[in-house]
Parts: sequence; C-alpha cells; structure tokens
Amino acid sequence: MFRSTPALAAATAITAIALTACGGSGGGDGYGASAPVAAPETLAPPAGTVLTANSTAQLGTVVIDGLGWTLYRFDDDTAQPPASNCAGDCATTWPPVLAEPGTPLTVDGIDQAAVGTITREDGGVQLTIGGWPVYRYAADSAPGATDGNGKGEKWFAVTPEGGRAEAP
Repeated sequence: MFRSTPALAAATAITAIALTACGGSGGGDGYGASAPVAAPETLAPPAGTVLTANSTAQLGTVVIDGLGWTLYRFDDDTAQPPASNCAGDCATTWPPVLAEPGTPLTVDGIDQAAVGTITREDGGVQLTIGGWPVYRYAADSAPGATDGNGKGEKWFAVTPEGGRAEAP
C-alpha cells in the first residue's frame, strides 16, 4: 500500500510546475537558431507589433518591444535615407525588428510619425525609428536589459526619436 505524504505531494507539484515551464515553444524569426532560450528572437511576440518608451535608470528613455526587450540602432546604418547594413552574422547577433504585414502597430510614448519601415536585402520589412533601422540584441540578459548599449562603440539603445540613448 502506497501512502502520500505532504513532502511527496510538494515534490510532485514542484516537478509538475518545472516541467510545464520548460515545455513552451518559441516562435523564432530564422536568426540565431543556436541562441539561448531567453534570447529575444526565440520568444513568440504578442499579436501585432508593439513599441513602447521605457524609462531606465542608466540611459534615460529607450524603446522596448512588446515583450520588454530593448531595441537598438547601429551607427553603420543610415537614417537619411533609411538603410540597414547589418546582415549575415551581424543579423544573428543583432536580429532586425521585423514588421508583421497585416497586423496593427501599437506605439506608446513614441510619435507614430517617427516609426517607419525599410525593405531589407533579404526581403524582410524592418521597422525604423527616426529613420534608423532597429534591432534586438540576442545576448541581452533579460527583458529591459541594455547589455548591447555601446557594443563596438556602434550599437546603442534607441530613443523614441531614433537617437542614441545617453545617461541622464
């Protein structure tokens, strides 16, 4: 005869929760298939495209996506005319933020007129802010992190106007 104890019940519940938490599937956008599970390109985005102005202690106000990941601009790109110069390995480390055709764009704290798109060489439609193409950083440690800011002295968190984020 098998008797259940409170300790056994608690262990079973913890195991069930852990297994449920590990069982999700990521959406992926084709970039960086070997990226860590928490990397922005492996998470399923919310419906539509969401851009939000987010205040940070270190950099002032930066733009985040609908999952809370910080967005970046690349100084080797151009804003006039808007053009991306990040492809191949660059786009694996810095996945472009792609527009979702046929879905709404929601902005909060960002002038809708500052948001646009470009067509990338690979055919993808990438969002721009203030003319600057925007990206995520695959190695950001968590939503809201700004680990990519200043990388190579060319990558910076983007402000709601498309500028480089600077310490307040």
